Amino acid sequence: MATANQNTGKMKANFVPRVNQLDSIQLDNEITNLLRQQIQNILQVLPPGLLSHLQPEVNFLLNSALWIFSIRTCYATFGQQMLSIAYEKDQLPTRKLALHYLLTTVLPYAKESSQYRLTRWSSLQKVVQLVENALVLFNLVNFFKFLRSGTRPSLVDCLLGINHRSLDGAKRRNIGYSYMTRELVWAGFMELLGFTIPFVNYHALKRKLRNMLRLETTHRQAERVELNADTRCAYCNERIILPHHMGCRHVFCYLCLKGNQLADAGFQCNVCDFRSDTFRKVVVL
Repeated sequence: MATANQNTGKMKANFVPRVNQLDSIQLDNEITNLLRQQIQNILQVLPPGLLSHLQPEVNFLLNSALWIFSIRTCYATFGQQMLSIAYEKDQLPTRKLALHYLLTTVLPYAKESSQYRLTRWSSLQKVVQLVENALVLFNLVNFFKFLRSGTRPSLVDCLLGINHRSLDGAKRRNIGYSYMTRELVWAGFMELLGFTIPFVNYHALKRKLRNMLRLETTHRQAERVELNADTRCAYCNERIILPHHMGCRHVFCYLCLKGNQLADAGFQCNVCDFRSDTFRKVVVL
């Protein structure tokens, strides 16, 4: 009876929630991607194409360094260390460590190298594709197995028969409600903006602010329209399409003038502040 109670206590102490195991995999992927991005930023300062043909080797060295300083040293990946979990040390003897390195580092390098350099070997590429599809299927089956048993979330863990253990006992995972609260507040604020912004007349507001910031506001009387080969639209500053004017000497594209007057009933010429409710086509004599 005492032995059974001890085994039960040991199982509870070594229990690792499924969410922690899945999160450790996600953290490992994020750490790898972050380091790869940093390496890419460093390689950008080198002449173009200098190390592009060595990309598989660069990834292999990165993965090897991560494996040595995590699995080889601490029997846990960096993502697992962040969540206070690790592999059972007695389940990873030297032979299994070598197999773990082969499956997680050497084989991905071989696949990437073959896809990068042996593109002319169509038969080899088909074999690699078939193996990759089979691994995807096996990963799916192993994932459903993990959801039921709660152990060995990755295919490598299942093949080697290694389990996780908790480094700080069977503690409940703390949930940061402050982060959830910030997200809810931000989501509510964005929803409020999305509801109110369509009711704000941006064009009229911009015109009123521009008039308020001016020390003197003068509305010029109608002047003679100037239109020649070099004339640009007073609003978009591009070559005029269908020239129109609103009574001052400045010429607008039809769509620029019509669109602004539809958006803002009090639209003024953005050059001389002339205001008119109508506009006419510029007639070249």
